[in-house]
Amino acid sequence: MSGRTRLLILKLAIVLVPLALALAAMHVFLPGCAHRREAGLLGANYASQDLGRFQIVLPRGSTLAPVIARGMEAFTAALYAEYGQNLTLQPITDRITIRLFASKEDLGRFAGSRLKQDLSDADGFYDPVSWSIAIALRPGQDPLATLCHEATHLLMDRSATLGPPDWSPWLAEGMAVFFEHSAVAGGRLLVGGLDRRVAAHVLALARQGRHVPLRQLVGGDRQLFRSDAAPLCYEESGLLVAYLLTGAGRPAREAFLRYIDLERQPGPTPPGTLESSLGVPLDSLERNWLAFLQRIAP
Repeated sequence: MSGRTRLLILKLAIVLVPLALALAAMHVFLPGCAHRREAGLLGANYASQDLGRFQIVLPRGSTLAPVIARGMEAFTAALYAEYGQNLTLQPITDRITIRLFASKEDLGRFAGSRLKQDLSDADGFYDPVSWSIAIALRPGQDPLATLCHEATHLLMDRSATLGPPDWSPWLAEGMAVFFEHSAVAGGRLLVGGLDRRVAAHVLALARQGRHVPLRQLVGGDRQLFRSDAAPLCYEESGLLVAYLLTGAGRPAREAFLRYIDLERQPGPTPPGTLESSLGVPLDSLERNWLAFLQRIAP
């Protein structure tokens, strides 16, 4: 080896060794700094527990962490088993951080600029990049349904590998509402579902011409889902997804899953895509959907 080559190797070592040490130090210390920053934001009133694939952050003294971890483990396992392949859900490669705040104020201070706010719930946030969910606890309410809703948003967003998805609002919220109604039956978790009382309510409004027609719902933008009609839009979206996945028959279900794949592609979905995917005009789809609600309403 020539002297010139030895000198070059020595110079590279002088440059690269400190760089490698610096990178190693960053790998060790930066996560700790991030945890300390988060602890400073959350204050001494919150505590974190690592349980399986979840990190649960709750008000100090709360005993909910094991319940939340078991419930979310059951939900994600059932979701992947039933829909993982059809929805092209990406593997959960990192621990999912779930933060449950004692108040809306605490939630707003932490999540406002860090996470993506749920269109349907001002108290729900998620971030598909950091595998994070944050909600505000509500007195007397089981938080699992809301967490399943937010987890659906997170996992659906992560399923888009070509860039950030631009889901139609009715589809994004309909899928989340459908999956938040997952429930235990016969000793196992049935992933996805609906509220029959809500079906009866929507059906009664439709008979009076006071529901949101599917043409308006499917073509509606985010403003519709923030308007006075928003609560009804969420209900109808969840019921429409339930119909297409469970009540319209296998050909319609498969066509709907193909439609979801089209929605996953970058950019907005062209008008008429749902009709062309299902092979049914929206007016006919609405009649069939209302007939489904008639069958299931109590």
